[in-house]
Amino acid sequence: MVAALISTGRALHAMVRGDRAALTKEELSRTISFARITLIVGLVFIHYEWFPNARISPFRGFDPTQNHVATFVQSFVLFFFFSVVPLLSMISGWLFLSFTSDPASALISRMRRRFASLYLPLVFWNTLFLAILLVLFVAAPGHPLLSEMNIDFNRAGAMDYVNAVLGISAHPIGFQFWFVRDLFVTVLVSPLLWILLTRAPLFGAVFLGASWLIGHDLWIFFRADVVFFFYLGGWIRLRGVPVEIGVRATTIFLLAYIALCAARTLAPYVVGDGNPFELQVVTRGMRLVGVLACWGLFQRMALTPMGGLVARFGGLAFFLHAAHYPLIAGVKLILWDVLPAETQPWMLAHYVASVIVTVTIGIGLGLVLTRFASKAFSLLNGGRIVA
Repeated sequence: MVAALISTGRALHAMVRGDRAALTKEELSRTISFARITLIVGLVFIHYEWFPNARISPFRGFDPTQNHVATFVQSFVLFFFFSVVPLLSMISGWLFLSFTSDPASALISRMRRRFASLYLPLVFWNTLFLAILLVLFVAAPGHPLLSEMNIDFNRAGAMDYVNAVLGISAHPIGFQFWFVRDLFVTVLVSPLLWILLTRAPLFGAVFLGASWLIGHDLWIFFRADVVFFFYLGGWIRLRGVPVEIGVRATTIFLLAYIALCAARTLAPYVVGDGNPFELQVVTRGMRLVGVLACWGLFQRMALTPMGGLVARFGGLAFFLHAAHYPLIAGVKLILWDVLPAETQPWMLAHYVASVIVTVTIGIGLGLVLTRFASKAFSLLNGGRIVA
């Protein structure tokens, strides 16, 4: 049975790769850099969240009763970029398990480095966010930005403040750091993942994949998709599986993913106000197609002149991830107040403008800090270098 599965897997992989030439080390590095910054921009689109005049959350789908076009576009883009966390996690697993000998020493060394590059910046950024928002709360307790954050200063207890900074049992105040926190926890359990990958890889994939699909957090994660896709990335690396995807396969995956995202966006027409368990499973599962579609697409885009220019900002991906929220919440509030009218074209203009302004400020600030306060930037960026 195992031999049959391996044979089937090889045949499928040959179809996916097609006649795609192997990427050189430089091309692969450029593709990863391009993917990182592009996916974080996608995350900014996701964290725009609701239109201020929206009736339902875009995470449920478009609004079938009002602003159909605007809510469809926003919800579709949101579902499309649901591939962000899986693909970033897979890349992290592929890079983390790149050693070829002495696994015990290599794992310990990598765990120490990830503490400095993941958890320490998490603590610093959230301490900064907490301090700024506390000042805002004292100065203007009714400010609308405060309602956008996942802490209520009027009711917060000691553990709420601990989680706000450390993210131990609840999302930190910079809630985008839930991913960094879960990635660090994944690194902490990497010795166990290594045992599964080398002793029972299929069992590990089925167990983690099933946990992810049904929405079980395995008691120590906020979401199981991080550890599952990290595991898949590690499996690909350890088995030496080529990562290239052919043009034909990329086209098929991309068209399939677009169709899935469109269908998921239209789901409120079918399920109404409900959000059944089956729909949640399908929403998670379609990310597998999204990862393949995006990775195949990025391999081509990254090697173009424009892709090369974008890839140069890959070193700023972590900084933009860290800085974009609550920045986009503030930008969104400011720009909405100057909106000429709450029509659908203006809603979409506000959506795109909010993301562009947020990304521009985030990257611009990162570049300024790189030049004039390199040590501070290094701390904020987890020691990552900007070429």
